[in-house]
Amino acid sequence: MRAVAITGRRMLAACCLTSVALLAAACGSSGAVARPARTVTVTITPSASPTPAPSASSGPSQCPTADLKLSLGAANGAAGTIFYPLEFTNASGSTCTMYGYPGVAFVSSPGGSQIGAPAARPGGIAPALVTLAPGATAHATLGVSDVLIGNNCRHHQVQVSWVQVYPPDQYIALYAPLNFRGCAERSLVTMHVSTVASGAVS
Repeated sequence: MRAVAITGRRMLAACCLTSVALLAAACGSSGAVARPARTVTVTITPSASPTPAPSASSGPSQCPTADLKLSLGAANGAAGTIFYPLEFTNASGSTCTMYGYPGVAFVSSPGGSQIGAPAARPGGIAPALVTLAPGATAHATLGVSDVLIGNNCRHHQVQVSWVQVYPPDQYIALYAPLNFRGCAERSLVTMHVSTVASGAVS
């Protein structure tokens, strides 16, 4: 019994020494004693007030319908098509811009029902931004095929007294008087309109 007790004590001492050696090795490999972390608060004072974001557009805005006056230039014909200049004059005191195609149709009266199909937009020419100073004029050209009306719309011809024009990107129309024999058949497109360009025609 005594020999067994002595052997047990020796084994316990050996285990303790081994644990101490392992702890010392671990501490030696870290090279430092762990210290509690410190919290540092940094306060940044701006050197100047923030710069405001630039506006979406620094140039003139689009011409609203209320700032435009519409006039219909003198008709002239070529190869079976009659051309009408649609002239837009900036009647406001501020510069504005126009870009793209107007929407054009014949109507029975200002605000009245549409007659026939609206003018097509043939494309092929890239629109250009037109800047209108107060009093300046831009134009688009409306072409009406009298050949199609005469041959393909023989039984649907009607007298037209008004043309309705929506300036590009606007939802309120302008009107101009017109004396023309049009086509009431909406499946037949007899008109086309160009993009807006700078300057007057008439």
